[in-house]
Amino acid sequence: MKTLTLSTLAAIGALLASSFSFADNHKLDQLLTSCAACHGGAGVSANPLWPNLAGQNDRYLADQLRAYRSGERINALMSGQAKNLSDGEIDALAAHYSQLPPAAAAGGELNEAGAHVRGRCISCHGIEGKPVNAEWPILAGQNAAYLKQQLMAFKSGERQGSLMNVVAAELTDSQIANVAEYFSQQQP
Repeated sequence: MKTLTLSTLAAIGALLASSFSFADNHKLDQLLTSCAACHGGAGVSANPLWPNLAGQNDRYLADQLRAYRSGERINALMSGQAKNLSDGEIDALAAHYSQLPPAAAAGGELNEAGAHVRGRCISCHGIEGKPVNAEWPILAGQNAAYLKQQLMAFKSGERQGSLMNVVAAELTDSQIANVAEYFSQQQP
């Protein structure tokens, strides 16, 4: 029986590692193709009711995917997409999208009414929609329609988040629309 040298073992180990890396990269490419159908190839959604993922906090994205996977957060499409993701796949997707350049801010005249409502939001999401805690979403440059939809879901209790349910319940529908537009106009 022939003994293997240390350099031969190292070469075999490198070959195996590269094949696992290829498989992981191939799986990530498949997942990204699936995500791109709704969130765009660059993480910027063409549908204003779906969130932009590009430039979002990686920890927030990972937490949301895990919430979809566990059923804690429910969305017919996203729950189905997330149910079979491993923790490693979730982390890889979150890291990928967090490193992409964020969507551009919405144009138009700044929604001053929304600027006055944002006082309730800035302690968590920052003055310009950029939180200091990676567990919270970046609101700057997000689609206004998506932000409005989520705030309305928190207000109705359809979406759960103890603090967000309280804050959203205190806002009128008009204030929700204004603050959503305001944050969409902030440069990410």
